[in-house]
Amino acid sequence: MNHTIYQIMRDRILFLEYQPGQILNEKILAEEFGISRSPVRDVLNRLEWEQLVRIIPRTGSMVSEIEFSKIMNVFQVRFECEAFEGHLAGEQLTSSHLRLLADLRKKCDALIDNKNRKSLSQVDFAIRDIIHDAAGNPVLKEVTERLYTQSFRLWFVVMDKGDWNEEVRSTAQEIDEMSDLITSQNTKQLGSVRQNRIKKHFERLRQKFFTAAL
Repeated sequence: MNHTIYQIMRDRILFLEYQPGQILNEKILAEEFGISRSPVRDVLNRLEWEQLVRIIPRTGSMVSEIEFSKIMNVFQVRFECEAFEGHLAGEQLTSSHLRLLADLRKKCDALIDNKNRKSLSQVDFAIRDIIHDAAGNPVLKEVTERLYTQSFRLWFVVMDKGDWNEEVRSTAQEIDEMSDLITSQNTKQLGSVRQNRIKKHFERLRQKFFTAAL
């Protein structure tokens, strides 16, 4: 699989450059990237496995819709999987991770009153990378990332609807909590802290989603 094209197309879906329900035509994509249709098909098959697209026979591939009921089920699994990964990560977090978190905290500060959804998303991605690195379990990383991508677009939508600074402060608070755990050498609590953060995140999404839908 062409990982560069995969990353480009995945980002376009996550950041809603490809809209939910949009048809992705293999021929047009192959012409855009200057390749044959076969590697494009491989990328689409991978995106279908991640449930970001649906392949429709004799039509093409359609970007998956954002279905709140399905995302609710995804979050129920995320609560447990990411709590477990947080528990594993808590045993391996180091001062080098603390320095990375400090850099991310500065990026959050720069986003107060400076709305940039992609930049805040990149901070969230980086927090997850720190947890993946500390946990050191590639199988668990693959599972949690697949679940995360299925729920990410809802967050990206509601970021545009509600209080922007509330979203930034929530991310900054997560960084602060992780940093405090490392500093106090109390990292064994990361699993439960991580689970509580995701539950609060879900509740905030739920409230904003229904508010935006009214």
